[in-house]
Amino acid sequence: MRAGRWARRGSAVLIPVVVLVVLQLGWLSWLVADGGPVRKVLEALSWIAAILGVGFSFVELRKQRPNPAVERSVYMGRALHLDGDRLPKVADVSLLALRVKRAVDTLDAEGRDLPPYVPRDRDEDLEWAIATGGLVLLHGRAAAGKSRAAAEAVRRLRPHHDLLVPVDGPALRRIAESSVALTDTVVWLDDLERFLVPDGFDVGLLQQLAAPDSSVCVVATIRDNELAAYRTADGAINQAAADLISAIPPSHLIVIKQHLTTTEQEGARTAQASDPRVRRALAAPEGFAEYLAAGTSMLERWSIGDSPLFYLGQALISAAVDCRRAGYTDAVTSTALAELYRDYLPSPWGDRPDLPPIADGLAWAARPVLGASSCLQPRTDGTFLASDYLVDRAQEGTSPLGDAPIPDGTWEVLFRLSADQSVVSLGFGAYRAGRFEVAERCFRRAFEAGDQTALGLVAIAIGSMGRFSEVRAIFENAARSGNKAVTLRAALSLSLNGRFEDMLDLAHQAADIGDGYALLALANCFAPGKRWGDLFDLAVYTVDHDLKEMVTLVMTTASRHLSENDLLRLACHALDSHYGDAIVSTLLSTDLSPAQTSALLQHALRSTNTEGIDAVLAWLAHRQRFAEVTAFAGTMLHAGENGILRSAMAALIEHGRIGEFVTLSKESIDVSNTDAIHASAAYLNLKNRQDIFDELIQHAAGIGNVESLEILENSVGGRHDSTRTASHDDADEGA
Repeated sequence: MRAGRWARRGSAVLIPVVVLVVLQLGWLSWLVADGGPVRKVLEALSWIAAILGVGFSFVELRKQRPNPAVERSVYMGRALHLDGDRLPKVADVSLLALRVKRAVDTLDAEGRDLPPYVPRDRDEDLEWAIATGGLVLLHGRAAAGKSRAAAEAVRRLRPHHDLLVPVDGPALRRIAESSVALTDTVVWLDDLERFLVPDGFDVGLLQQLAAPDSSVCVVATIRDNELAAYRTADGAINQAAADLISAIPPSHLIVIKQHLTTTEQEGARTAQASDPRVRRALAAPEGFAEYLAAGTSMLERWSIGDSPLFYLGQALISAAVDCRRAGYTDAVTSTALAELYRDYLPSPWGDRPDLPPIADGLAWAARPVLGASSCLQPRTDGTFLASDYLVDRAQEGTSPLGDAPIPDGTWEVLFRLSADQSVVSLGFGAYRAGRFEVAERCFRRAFEAGDQTALGLVAIAIGSMGRFSEVRAIFENAARSGNKAVTLRAALSLSLNGRFEDMLDLAHQAADIGDGYALLALANCFAPGKRWGDLFDLAVYTVDHDLKEMVTLVMTTASRHLSENDLLRLACHALDSHYGDAIVSTLLSTDLSPAQTSALLQHALRSTNTEGIDAVLAWLAHRQRFAEVTAFAGTMLHAGENGILRSAMAALIEHGRIGEFVTLSKESIDVSNTDAIHASAAYLNLKNRQDIFDELIQHAAGIGNVESLEILENSVGGRHDSTRTASHDDADEGA
């Protein structure tokens, strides 16, 4: 329809113009005299048509523009670097605005005098990941060049795509859940940990933003110290963040190393001709990108000095660094730093009245080092953020802070500064720092503010302080109310603290009352402590107590963690108790050896558990171990176990193993096993395999087995009348 409208409007402009051209060339001069009335009318009409065509085009373009009121309501206050009320294009946002660090001697406010980009070895992998879509995460040490590599890659691949730089995690969620559809968009998440907060970025939001058929790509960076925190047992307290990190495929995890490789150095030598900073960076022992970001020089400014201004500035930097170490992700106000800094002054200076004004100390700490980054990065709203590089050094214990813990006063001020929605992040930091009482306060405040899942975090915090009876109470109450997130975290708290007897007791209670989720939560939490014996005992308990609905849950969990020998023991125990479903659940995620499978089948025969045998045969077929199915079926054929034989033949034909099925059917004819022959005929009728009927009839006729021949011919009715006489003649000759 739109194409038709444009065609009509185009023709309205084009036809009069063509007529004028024809007249100008004199091709129709015999029809229209120069200056005649016809010519004048046509000229007037052409001008009118042109004006109307332009007007229509303008109206059409106005219609295609997005509604600014809608976009303003979504992006304003939630996204950075907006172009009026719309998202900017990738190419229109400067590198510094994307949080690429200033290099030494960078004077331009937009970073146009940054050193030339030195290609990295992982650029090709990075481009492939961005082109594929989804979440691409660059990780490495602070000042290794992660943000620069990512920014250059999206500029190369998607310069004309929209760029979404959310203010924080909740802002990103509000945008994603709005009515505005994001297409051809790069979502930029520098320092990913800032967005991994409650109601922020998680696996569900990633799937919503960057579905497989989406044109949205999420590009993020994270320091190795932060990434490691989400991969440890302690990091599992922020389960949503840990799940997101574990969901990133290896191809989308791009490491940027501190030191250049040989190939990267060759590229840098090419670039040094146009920029002497590159030449100096190549020779720097601390690393190429680290030198350009003035990392070592920033650390020296923080560490070395002997004047009142130095000690004041050093204390302000230390306070800001500790705010980030504590898990406070926002920039800090000058008022808060003024409240904190005295805890970081050396003892002779703590009570000195002659210290310079706070404003002077902040100006000193925020002054660029060598024209590059500054220890405290000032924001336009008057707040300050400690440099990533200095936070890394503090976390590694190579800073003026040494191994000193975060002071009580810092925790208190940050608790007061944190909003109810963000106080959980502070609790995560307190938990990782071993300040469990602070973590409990943070999590309880979030719970009291309406975050029901935060009660599970309370359970983890108080469990670390040995208050296990309270953890059990939280678990039991959450299980009764159906709060799955709290149930799981309370179980995790017991597991992290080695309270496996409590877990087993609670698991028995959950199994007895049929609380499948509580049971599953506890069963899964045996794994981190490698309590395989407890998991085995729990599985046996569900079988012995005839807890049919619970058996499958526990067996499935056990199949992912127990050894093959333990799983064989469990499967035999389930066979003795006639739990066919439990056997399949036990074997689901394992791969027993042929000898173990044979032992299991023999155990099933001894226990006369036909349901269990069917389950094992179905599992073998699912694993495509058809040779074992065929061999066992042959044994059953000669043993006269026709019921088991029928199950094996059914498994083969259901999985399209026609060759093995025909072999067994012919063996049945050879030994005149009429029951098996009837079963073969029934399966063939069900599958409408006329060709195999013909093959088996010929085989029966060839060996002179009249009884088998009649069973097969009767099974297919009159469809073989034309060949029946010939087959019987063959059978008579064979006889």
